[in-house]
Amino acid sequence: MSAVDTQKARARPLSPEDRRAAILDAVVPLLIDHGAAVTTAEMAEAAGIAEGTIFRVFPDKASLLHAAVERTLDPSPVDAELSAIDPALPLADRLEAAADILAGQFEGMTALIGMLRSPHDDQPHAEMHRTAKLSMAKVIDSLARLLEPDRDRLNVEPSQAALFIRGLVFINVNPMLATPGRMSSRQLVDLLLNGIAKDAH
Repeated sequence: MSAVDTQKARARPLSPEDRRAAILDAVVPLLIDHGAAVTTAEMAEAAGIAEGTIFRVFPDKASLLHAAVERTLDPSPVDAELSAIDPALPLADRLEAAADILAGQFEGMTALIGMLRSPHDDQPHAEMHRTAKLSMAKVIDSLARLLEPDRDRLNVEPSQAALFIRGLVFINVNPMLATPGRMSSRQLVDLLLNGIAKDAH
């Protein structure tokens, strides 16, 4: 291979946006697992870059933490996953798939939003909480669309049913609320559709 071919074969340098995204892709799971005490050296190792590279993308660690939370709050990936659920599936199966998707998002949100109260991050948090509220609202819209084909089978509006689903999943994945133990997504769906009584009549 000639020198020209070798140069072409090398990966092109990442754009600033792509570099930022690559760092967050590596760092978000690390923060979810270990919290804000993770060092920038550990973050750099997870991303496969030099520690100094982080500070060429983010001004400081606090900025990186906020960016990680914002990434987790982004409702676009969840909306895409919910939209990809096969509408031909039975209602219970669609709801189970939706509950699994929401659980993944909420686990990350619960872990990372907790960092906003961390002594490692003293930046104002009001804007982040507004972002979380907007994210939740978009999730409700996505769930309501998923339920719309079964509107005639529901005792409540799809948007209200979406609120129930979101609430159940959030409680189920929150370690402070899910006591005495976590239920499966199928159990949550059975509870939602059939209630807690064996015979409601």
